[in-house]
Amino acid sequence: MFRRNFIPILILLLISLFILRPATVSEGAFNGLKIWVTNIIPYLFPMSVLSNILLKYNFIYRVFERFSFISEKFLKNKYAMIPYFISFVSGYPSGAMTINTMLENKRINEKEANYLISFTNNCSFQFIAGAISFSMLNNFNLFKYIAVPHFIGAIILSFFIKNNTPYSNKGKSVRQSQSTFHHAFSSSIYKSVTGILTVGGVIVIFSVFSNFFNEILTSLSDTISLSPYIKDIIYSLVVGSLELTNGCSIISSSSYVPLELKLIIINFLVSFSGMSVIFQTFAVTDKFELNLKNYVAYKFMLGIISALICILMLSLTPSP
Repeated sequence: MFRRNFIPILILLLISLFILRPATVSEGAFNGLKIWVTNIIPYLFPMSVLSNILLKYNFIYRVFERFSFISEKFLKNKYAMIPYFISFVSGYPSGAMTINTMLENKRINEKEANYLISFTNNCSFQFIAGAISFSMLNNFNLFKYIAVPHFIGAIILSFFIKNNTPYSNKGKSVRQSQSTFHHAFSSSIYKSVTGILTVGGVIVIFSVFSNFFNEILTSLSDTISLSPYIKDIIYSLVVGSLELTNGCSIISSSSYVPLELKLIIINFLVSFSGMSVIFQTFAVTDKFELNLKNYVAYKFMLGIISALICILMLSLTPSP
């Protein structure tokens, strides 16, 4: 009986906790709203609208079909570079939103969608270079130690999973009916607003959870004698596994952890993405059944691959 009612019981416990700690809930919710307003809407919304309009036309597919022999050989799908590129520009979860639209337009099937989402839904270069390297680490030149492992690692990950997903989409090209610009624009605005609101809701609720974890970890660190070095590492990994931005901020601001180890931890967090981003991805993929278990496993694998590439880069280059 308990297993069958686990989710409702858990929700009731969370509601009780939220009632008992309203200040913690309010602080976490406001932090989540701040992240959404300052980091998500300005970058993701405009690109979401433009990419949705672009995907309404056959032009973008015809362009990538010209290079399909490369994409099919290395990524086992001729349209794989479309979500990969949009994700590179816009970041999480724009790759997932693009794949969702491609499936809706019958460019790919559901099995291909689950394959593609594992390595094409990535962090944006702008977030890595601007938010992390420049703002958090105070050194823009460090972006290469994060961006290269992240984006190259995503390509490497596709080699580990493509044998399990033998779908190359080699059949006759699908030609969708052309939309008028007015229809494409209005439908793209609607889809983008819906997607952004969904993402915002997930960010707020996970920011509240993250705030509770912050309090728990602070209490534990006061009770258990831990060195500041170990405390900052554990703190950033736990918080970052829930919410990416907070985890990267915690480890970047640590005065006890050396820069090389900061970069390795940040690589893992950026590529794993955190449960907040994972559930954002789940929330915006309404056109197919996302295999959440496999997706989380592959994102964890990508985190390990990115961290290993970062270690290799650090060992082959002078100290940053």
